[in-house]
Amino acid sequence: MKKLVSVIILVISLNIAAQNPYFEISKQMEIYNDVLKKLATNYIDDINFGDLMQKNTKRMLNGLDRFTTFYDEQAILDQKMRQEGHFGGLGIRVRYKDSLILVTDIFKDTPAAEKLKAGDEIWTIDGKKVGELSNKVASNLLKGAAGSEVALDIKRNAKKLHLKIKRADIKLNAVTGTYLDGDIGYIRFVKFNKLASSQVKKALLDLKKQGAKKLIIDIRSNPGGLLNEVVKIVNFFIPQGKVVVTTKGRFEKYNRTYMTRNPSVDEEIPLVILVNNHSASASEILSGSLQDYDRAVIVGDTTYGKGLVQRTYKLKYGTYMKQTISKYYIPSGRLIQKIDYWHRDKNGNPQLMRDNLTEKEYKTTNGRIVHNLGGIVPDIELKTEISESLIKDLINKNILFDFATWYYYNQPKPAKQEDFKLTEKDFDNFLKYMKDKDLYPKSDAEKILAKAENKARKEQQDATVIKMYEELEKSYKTHNINVLKKYEDYILSELSKDLIKRYFREDALIRYNVKHDTVIIKAKEILNNPQQYDKILGK
Repeated sequence: MKKLVSVIILVISLNIAAQNPYFEISKQMEIYNDVLKKLATNYIDDINFGDLMQKNTKRMLNGLDRFTTFYDEQAILDQKMRQEGHFGGLGIRVRYKDSLILVTDIFKDTPAAEKLKAGDEIWTIDGKKVGELSNKVASNLLKGAAGSEVALDIKRNAKKLHLKIKRADIKLNAVTGTYLDGDIGYIRFVKFNKLASSQVKKALLDLKKQGAKKLIIDIRSNPGGLLNEVVKIVNFFIPQGKVVVTTKGRFEKYNRTYMTRNPSVDEEIPLVILVNNHSASASEILSGSLQDYDRAVIVGDTTYGKGLVQRTYKLKYGTYMKQTISKYYIPSGRLIQKIDYWHRDKNGNPQLMRDNLTEKEYKTTNGRIVHNLGGIVPDIELKTEISESLIKDLINKNILFDFATWYYYNQPKPAKQEDFKLTEKDFDNFLKYMKDKDLYPKSDAEKILAKAENKARKEQQDATVIKMYEELEKSYKTHNINVLKKYEDYILSELSKDLIKRYFREDALIRYNVKHDTVIIKAKEILNNPQQYDKILGK
């Protein structure tokens, strides 16, 4: 009898333990500690346990959702810098390429604007070779206190230069440009940091003073940011006391409704919001809430579909963890999260939300039908992203950028922006440039072929097999040239944007886009036709 009672107590205890997540955590931590101790005392070589633990922590969090992340001290400083909207540095955007840093963009009115150019290659920073540094270390060396000096060895158009540049306080503007085209104001808006609402408000009021009676806000490729900032910006266009977004989590303490708290700035100005599939998070709250209230026409491509809210928690030894705590719902009640990280397929890959939840119809204020589970679908859809893998590879390999650098140094500079126009001859020069430097982009199919060819060479397969791969590679190159010719207009347009920015800076690019960008042209067409505008909004 006593034995039976003991077994029952043991079973009950194990059952309670199994239901208690903290028991499972404690159990797994003991196992993990044992593994580390054995490695420390028995492994054949020295182990960098700090690096190993950080990698394991990040790998564990990757199994949840892509937004739950571990940060070391430097990473959290970088995040705070982006949110605050300023940092000590040179004022450049860069790409890390082999053993050098490639300067891709230069901010206006910064130390870099005086001494650096897009296309410059940075080889050493304060005497340290870039190729011997991690990307993170190199990035940290470029930053520093305003007024401090950094020494760079660079290569510009094959010439070596040694430069000393004083760092300054660099402002990360949320609004990168405005333009007045007739009576239509245009605002380019790229991030929701602490400067966002004040800069958008200033841009709106300035444009109205200049005579703007209609407005375009361009948030294409805006990845989002601070929730409070988007609530303030929505409030510029809708009255006080309206719901902007509601957050709902597993725990009630994270459930919150954000409402407009101030009098609006302008509830009447006709408004178009431009989005694409890189517009995410706060961008989707802005466009989605204004769509739900029928306050703006949304034009472009379906947005990214991030309906998750994160909060950052401080951990020990200066580390932090940003974790997903809730989902957000825009005023109509829609959840616009696209990816379901919590119901995965048999291979462990996340699925689409609509595969696991029912897609529902919701209504805007004027009774228009809108849907959930997949980003904000624009009122006027214009798909502009090129899905062709060859074009993506062309961009990822910097081939367009490198040709623009070559063009900048080898062609005469236009006297003014209006004189600049790339032609078919320039496209031919681009194809010749690729051929001369053997810089061919590759499609996905071609990359698979290249892997198979490398394997065949390693395995020393028959020469006829190797020759077959080589012939296929040649035929692909011919085919790819024909594909690139199909996208000639797109390639020339992207090159034009890059070169205009180099010749005449960011303001000139805004002017160019307002005149030539097909999505902006469509937005202007809608705003210039009040009947069409009202019809789209269901008035």
